[in-house]
Amino acid sequence: MIKNLTLALALLCPPLAYAQDSVERPLPLDGQIAADGSQVALDWRNANRPNRLSVRIKRRIWGETGGDTWQVISPDLSRTSQFIDTTIEPQIAYEYQIQRLAQDVVDVGYWVTGVDLPIVEEAKTAYLAIDTTLSEALAPHINRLERDLIGDGWQVRRREVARGDAKDVLQNLADATALRQWLQEQHARDPMGKHAVILLGHVPIVSSGQSNPDGHNMTQQTTDLFYGDMDGQWRFVESIPALMDNQVPSDAIEMQVGRIDFSNLAEGEDELALLRAYLDKAHHWRHGLHGDLRRAYAQNNNLISESYALRNIVGPSGIAERGHTDLVGSTLWLWGVDFGKPNERDVGRQNVDRVIFALDFGSHKQKLDRSRNALNLALARPFYTVAVGWGARPAWWLHHMALGATIGDVHFRTVNNGRAGEPYRDSMDYWPTGRYLWRNPIWVNLLGDPTLRAFVLAPPVALSASATAQGVSLEWRASPDPDLTGYRIYKSVDNGPMTLLADNIAAAATEFTDPDQTDSAQYMLRASGLKSVYAGSFNTLSQGVFATTGHSPEPAPAIEITTPRGTPVALPAEFQAPVDGTISAVIAKPQTGSLILDGAIWTYTPPIGFTGPVTLPYARSGTEQTMQGTLTVQVE
Repeated sequence: MIKNLTLALALLCPPLAYAQDSVERPLPLDGQIAADGSQVALDWRNANRPNRLSVRIKRRIWGETGGDTWQVISPDLSRTSQFIDTTIEPQIAYEYQIQRLAQDVVDVGYWVTGVDLPIVEEAKTAYLAIDTTLSEALAPHINRLERDLIGDGWQVRRREVARGDAKDVLQNLADATALRQWLQEQHARDPMGKHAVILLGHVPIVSSGQSNPDGHNMTQQTTDLFYGDMDGQWRFVESIPALMDNQVPSDAIEMQVGRIDFSNLAEGEDELALLRAYLDKAHHWRHGLHGDLRRAYAQNNNLISESYALRNIVGPSGIAERGHTDLVGSTLWLWGVDFGKPNERDVGRQNVDRVIFALDFGSHKQKLDRSRNALNLALARPFYTVAVGWGARPAWWLHHMALGATIGDVHFRTVNNGRAGEPYRDSMDYWPTGRYLWRNPIWVNLLGDPTLRAFVLAPPVALSASATAQGVSLEWRASPDPDLTGYRIYKSVDNGPMTLLADNIAAAATEFTDPDQTDSAQYMLRASGLKSVYAGSFNTLSQGVFATTGHSPEPAPAIEITTPRGTPVALPAEFQAPVDGTISAVIAKPQTGSLILDGAIWTYTPPIGFTGPVTLPYARSGTEQTMQGTLTVQVE
């Protein structure tokens, strides 16, 4: 039966044409833009034979798509390793493509840059597709995630879906199709807007095609792109039964998609604990509780395009040559790109740690339904990692995060690279796509929340709203971010959408009065700031904090527990699960001893022979805001 199934799939669904080696190679670039945005200098002095080949420079406005949008601005330079563009302007973001040519294209590199880029205002909707078996137990975390998304400018729509069941292929696919149909209906309401799907829990996983991107046996590949493709006709053979496509049928997805699913690692309370821990660390990252990171690491020749893209994000000097297994000490990394351990069952428990965004590579790791899958294990690590992908086949185009784009934007551009019916180079936004030629393969999945970004502006703190004779008085504590330039205030009435109430509030301000006293009003405050990064600078907004008239945020109390020397101790009950809708979670690894999620229980273990206090900063999230406190473990 299995043999016949494999043969049928192979006949109906021929493998992708990727057996041919790519003749192109990635080009390492560096770039410096003038403070006034009048010129940018690009160089490739670190390339092999930097002055020996003919060079062609192309450029486009960042955000344009399609191979035909690249415009040649300097054809056929010779014997040079630098180019200076003096035809740019501030407040415009540019994307460059540098080609070094011999008889054929030899090297290709990309760079984005811009100065004083304006805040991007766009219509965007996030869809929370929630495993119905987990929705009640996760309600406080889901409510906080929805609030965070609204606080980042998203409209939010929820949908509970049946839990996936790989043993019942037809029912699993029927449930997946029902969710996709709902998403198609939602997308049709605003086809020109931006859309992101967050699959929370064991939302049905579908597989399609017959391919072997990892070089092993031909088999179906798991794909969440099924949920992001709004107009493709996915081929299905009921008699097998199976989806048949190796490539996204329409050449592109219209929705970003990210999965947060630990069903192949744990079940019951343990699965809930992993989901809560992930949602906690993503929330902490959104709110700037890990600071402003400018460090990355990379190694492994399979991921060379991704490694070079990190230069655009943190600069060449900000990249260390090391891998997931080399992370020691207390250094926290923004990005990590590496092969990882070949045995995916070990990788998550031994590495991919102390890094926020990560790419991994290796055999079978792209198969999300595989027990103890490496990518799921990495995402399940406590405190830090918020997004993981399987890189190299094809290459991921990470450079978009250099100017404030999200990991979902990166994933979206990686999937939507090229059109299958057109000549390879003419249709591609980016190439080379790795060692082999790839276009729109269905196995390019993102694990984690797609709406998260690399450079976070810390929000203001402790917003309160109280009625006075003059109206509603808003007060807050300033954002601690050094890039702060001001604030924006938004207002919602009767649970309607947030609308801008006041802009250009001075950075020194800590209060504002709304003359309109509406009992049902909710307020949101966001800091604004100019983030200076290696690629230039861009204006951005912080995560929103909320307040309702008459409600003041409660401070997070100082908590103390004790344990005998050398004895592990479970954290208090409020750190194990929400209490009355309030979430308490430790923010980072302790500097002394270890804090681990042992099944469903957070347990602190002091070092052998240690006595004294250990302070663990934590965040407490109520119905509207997050406040910071300290948990002290006294080791006696």
